[in-house]
Amino acid sequence: MILPNDEYYRRRYRKRRGGSWLLLVVTAAAVLLAAVGARATESDMTPNANGADGVSINDTGSGDLLFRGGEPGRYIPAIHLGTKVAVKVRGLVAEVNIQQEFSNTSQDWQEAVYVLPLPENAAVNGMEIVVGERRIVGKVREREEAQKVYREAKAAGKRAALLEQQRPNLFTSRVANIAPGEKIAVEVRYLQTLRFDSGQFSLRIPSTLTPRYIPGNPLPQDSEVAVNAHGWALPTDQVADADKITPAMMPMAELARNGSHKMTLDIQLGMGLPLVDIFSPYHEVSFRRETGHRYQVELKEGSAAMDRDFALHWRPQASAMPSAALFAEQAVKQGEDAEYVQLLLLPPVSGDASPNKLPREVVYVVDTSGSMSGTSIRQAKESLLLALARLSPQDRFNVIEFNSNYRTFYPRPVVATGDNIRAARDWVESLQATGGTEMAPALREALSQQLNDEAGELVRQVIFITDGAVGNERALFELIRQRLGETRLFTVGIGSAPNSFFMRKAAEFGRGSFIQIGDLNEVQSKMRTLFEKLENPLVTDLEVRWPAGMKVEAYPKRMPDLYRGEPVRLVARVDGKMLGRAGSGQVIVSGRLAGKRFTREIALDSLRVDNEGNGIGSLWARAKIAVLRDEQQQQGRLSGTDGAEDSLRKEILQLALAYQLASPYTSFVAVEETPVRPTTEKLKSSPVPNAVARGQMLQQQTYPQTAVGVYGQLLWAMLLIGMGALLRIAHRISGKLGALRVHWANGLRRYLRRSVPDVRRRRNRLEARLLLANTGKGK
Repeated sequence: MILPNDEYYRRRYRKRRGGSWLLLVVTAAAVLLAAVGARATESDMTPNANGADGVSINDTGSGDLLFRGGEPGRYIPAIHLGTKVAVKVRGLVAEVNIQQEFSNTSQDWQEAVYVLPLPENAAVNGMEIVVGERRIVGKVREREEAQKVYREAKAAGKRAALLEQQRPNLFTSRVANIAPGEKIAVEVRYLQTLRFDSGQFSLRIPSTLTPRYIPGNPLPQDSEVAVNAHGWALPTDQVADADKITPAMMPMAELARNGSHKMTLDIQLGMGLPLVDIFSPYHEVSFRRETGHRYQVELKEGSAAMDRDFALHWRPQASAMPSAALFAEQAVKQGEDAEYVQLLLLPPVSGDASPNKLPREVVYVVDTSGSMSGTSIRQAKESLLLALARLSPQDRFNVIEFNSNYRTFYPRPVVATGDNIRAARDWVESLQATGGTEMAPALREALSQQLNDEAGELVRQVIFITDGAVGNERALFELIRQRLGETRLFTVGIGSAPNSFFMRKAAEFGRGSFIQIGDLNEVQSKMRTLFEKLENPLVTDLEVRWPAGMKVEAYPKRMPDLYRGEPVRLVARVDGKMLGRAGSGQVIVSGRLAGKRFTREIALDSLRVDNEGNGIGSLWARAKIAVLRDEQQQQGRLSGTDGAEDSLRKEILQLALAYQLASPYTSFVAVEETPVRPTTEKLKSSPVPNAVARGQMLQQQTYPQTAVGVYGQLLWAMLLIGMGALLRIAHRISGKLGALRVHWANGLRRYLRRSVPDVRRRRNRLEARLLLANTGKGK
């Protein structure tokens, strides 16, 4: 009989090494992937000392760290920021002076880089450097020339400042060669048209921004681009300047701990009208009345954190508010023979107290992206619930929510029955803020919800609720222009620091209106204002006629329809000295309201022309530049940087240089002639972070859905490690099951041996007996 030897057992129970090798490979891949992701993120977050110089994307990993010094686990910005805002309101214009003080708390010579948010209709017409008692006045130059002057001054150790426009409401401010422990202030001046709605004037001053979502695919890594190393995003095929509009963000609590990002306000209301109310919805203010119906407004606590927009509202006495206001000024540019006019006219109010409401088809689009997290999503949901409650049985509606993707409540709008509204309310209550801001697919779906063959007097409206935190605004405007049809688009800006440029311009292209909600307490009143606009007759067919023989260039060129509470507004340039003289004539404004024609006449001969002001002329130039930019967009030549003969670009450039305005093609640059930094000292560049807007959560990543980012890399690493662990566990379980199977087999074999006769053994015994019997017989 052959028994198993030691080699047999060694081979039978030898460990199978395949699972262990697979586990080793998976773990190594996970560690390698995490290391690559961490290295890429380190490179992305490391500023380039070359600033905005042309470099390869592969070279953006060199330079200084984003923040320096501080205790473990805490970061302290190398540059502290303080802001003083002074506002003078004259007529319909606010003159704003923003002084930002950059304080170098490090031991190195520094360049400060700060993304400055401004109102979307700001006409930036001045910039100066202030060092002690000295002032260095900035000049407007062509953008490329201004950059060259700034780079040369920075390299030579001279104090210099550069102010560039990235969006109409977003600018980049750079200050070079700030000595250790030194404070340098940069003053930025701009003009802003006051907003008037429903008998109330308002002024809004941004102090921070909501991080913009950057859609598209990153540009090829081997391309040469002017990379701003302080932006967290790389340029993409949809947002070529993504690196310039994505500044570093930091919680306000961290900034306040270091005494940074505080703002003071000094506002002088000099409209010459008695006021019945002055208030700020987001800040506590105090005011005092002065002679001549002038008012001084300040922050009650002296300063405020720069983590949300400041808004001020004031309401004149109804009896003192004129139905029309006309202001004029003489051109102050040398050699210019012209006058400028600014008009505000209140159209009549419909006398029908209960107008016949036409059935509406309303599509509500709500932003549920990550930037809407915190109080913003609560404001959006509350606004949407109020809008649903306002629907009548004759209306139809649908709801679309979007983040990285979009979802529709119904495939098509449905009748506003009680059951449908209740189901929609439950659906809205369940919405959560997460993901990216892929706005275009949702917008395209909303504008294609209505069928062209649907007849009847159906008013088609789209209500777009969002913070507007996207970087591809112009592409979205073009989408609205192409697909709007008979629909009207209304925007509702949500949050403490929404993208007001997108809100206003999207509503303009959509032939609608816009409101902004910055606090939960505002939802009821602001949505009521929107409902009044949606449900009341429009002022249509507006026309402005000037006296015969008067050469006038007015903007807007075509007067838009007006919703309830909105005034007729325009700025115009009049050749020669035609105003305020006998025989100047009248300007006639006519339109249609609720089917009835109305006409207003405003005399020009008694108009007082200001010979010292230069505000209306700058606003006129700013309005014309905006119109030319829209024309560029429609012609597909918006970039204007290909070197081709572009007449629109030339016209914008000439306007900006003539009126000394910042524009897409011009920048302010100021240089102190005397060098201050020794050539032996190196210059380091540090971004000044913007404060995270109040009520929002700091977004760890705001990348396109095609990008993975470090957290995506880590997620994949964790997934691979988890797979390896599962394989290990499965291998161990398989081994234990095998041992258990062998144990069960041996037990069954022993049981069968005891219970079932063994035929082979019985046969052997029988053969043995026969053998014995035969043997006995033989004997």
